[in-house]
Amino acid sequence: MPIYRPGSSNSTSDLRAKLLALYDLFPFHAHPFWVAVKKRELSYEEVIRGEAQHWLRTRAGQRLRRDALDMAERISPTIFEMLLETYLEECTEDASGPTHLDLVERLVVQAGWTPERLKATVATPGNAAAIGLYRDIAGRGAGCHMLGAGAVEYFYCRLSPQIYQAYTEGYGMSARQAETYRIHGSMDATHAERAFQVLDEAVELHGWKIIEISVRDAFVATSLHYDGMLQGAIGKNLYWDGVPR
Repeated sequence: MPIYRPGSSNSTSDLRAKLLALYDLFPFHAHPFWVAVKKRELSYEEVIRGEAQHWLRTRAGQRLRRDALDMAERISPTIFEMLLETYLEECTEDASGPTHLDLVERLVVQAGWTPERLKATVATPGNAAAIGLYRDIAGRGAGCHMLGAGAVEYFYCRLSPQIYQAYTEGYGMSARQAETYRIHGSMDATHAERAFQVLDEAVELHGWKIIEISVRDAFVATSLHYDGMLQGAIGKNLYWDGVPR
């Protein structure tokens, strides 16, 4: 592999392309959970059980964002500034709207669950594994966390509108109930671009190999999370191998 030289012609765009190509390992738009949702092969109740797992992962993700922000403040003003914008948009109630956690909770509670039932939900094996891997990525460094999440968001912003359409048109959810998937379209596109703005500095801080592995693992963790949603939905511990069917 060529030696990475920050600022050299095409170095950043080449590395960005290499990171995004790792998506092909687990192209989550083809994950069985979302394929089943788009084909309406799951019942409404199964979808909501899956979304309860989404709530658990989102709650854990808020803590990881906060930890990464604290780490970034110590090592990189640039990463801190970029990550702070994303943190405020996702994890606080501001002009952009409620927190993502609140939006996922709204989706489940409006389906008839009580907040107490939601908070008592136990992570499925796939979701627990996903949360653990996300935590490990964040522990490698703030740049690892931001680039891993940003690479996922680059593709998730394209999937999210499809989920919103399936939930509102196929499952009869209101726009308010499914709002979390509406806002992720434009918001996650912004978050992805913001993450890639710090690619050079993240590589300088952590090294290319660690960034590459972290992005790969972020795609793996996301697939495990969707495994966990499917497990919660149907009660079977199935794991996807990344091969579209």
